[in-house]
Amino acid sequence: MQINGSAFQNGLTGFQTSQNNLAQASSKVAHASSTESSQANSSAVRDGLVEATTSKQEAQANAKVLETANKTLGSIIDITA
Repeated sequence: MQINGSAFQNGLTGFQTSQNNLAQASSKVAHASSTESSQANSSAVRDGLVEATTSKQEAQANAKVLETANKTLGSIIDITA
C-alpha cells in the first residue's frame, strides 16, 4: 500500500529538513570556532547552537508525527482486518 501526501510523507520530509538544518547549524558553529576569537564569532557560535537546538526539537516533533501516523495506520488495518 502506497500512501502519498500523508502524515508519513510530511513527517519524513520534516525530519529530513531538520537534519539538513542541523548540519548547517553545526557547520556554522565549527566555522566560527575555527577562526580567531571575537564578539562576532561568539555570536555566530551562539546562533548556531540555538539553530541546532531548534533543529533537534523539530526532529523530535516530526518523529512524533511519524509515530502517530504509524499507530493510526495500524489501528485502521486492525479495524479492516
